[in-house]
Order: sequence, then structure tokens, then C-alpha cells
Amino acid sequence: MRSLALVLTPAFLAIAPVMAADAPAADPDLAQFRQAYTTGSGLAYVAIKDDKGEKIYRYGDASRLTALKDMRGYMLFTCNSPHVFVVQNPPDKAALLKARVVKAGEPDFAAFDAKYLTGCKNPLVKSALPKTR
Repeated sequence: MRSLALVLTPAFLAIAPVMAADAPAADPDLAQFRQAYTTGSGLAYVAIKDDKGEKIYRYGDASRLTALKDMRGYMLFTCNSPHVFVVQNPPDKAALLKARVVKAGEPDFAAFDAKYLTGCKNPLVKSALPKTR
């Protein structure tokens, strides 16, 4: 038992600094986006304007919870695929700096929902608007 302790002690001492290292701090430039992205519940939309126009993404509670735990990136979805925006990647960061988050209950939510679904051929993707009876 003592020999096992002698073997494991150096290994533990080698990884202790890595385990004790603080998680990376949130990027202060993205504080406004991060606040909007990580608050609320349910589905929300993110609009990012670029040279080609406006791209609409959607995300939900799972992405929100992941972002609360890991500040290195943000998971957004198009109709057919996920996209991870990594904060350390300059083009991704630039896009997030221009992004607008639209949540349920905001005036533009229905319009963003319609834009997101336009041209979407994926039968599994449904509207985020609450069903009325």
C-alpha cells in the first residue's frame, strides 16, 4: 500500500496545478451577448448580420446551461446543423459582437421564428411559438 502511495503522490503533484487552475474568465467584450444568451428559458433566436445578410440561429436550455458552465463557446443551430462559436476564434468573436438575441415574449420573436423556418425542409424542426387552442 505504501509503494502505491509513493507512485501516486508524484502523479498527483504533477496534475494538481492543472486541476486547481481557475476556469477561463468570460470575455468582457462579449458580456452583453453572454448576459442575453444565458438568461431566460426555452427556445431563443440569435441574428447575426454579415456581408451576405442576416443569418438566423436558434438555441435552447441545453445550450444555455452549457454556456453557463463553459465560457469558451456558444452552440447555435440552423435548421439542419449545429454551429459552435468559439470565443478565441476571431471571426466567431466578431460575429458574436454583432449578434442580437431574441427571446420568447419579445416583439420580434414571431418574425424570427418565421425567418428560421423559411426554407427549412427538416420535418423535425417545428415552430418555437406556443400553440394556441
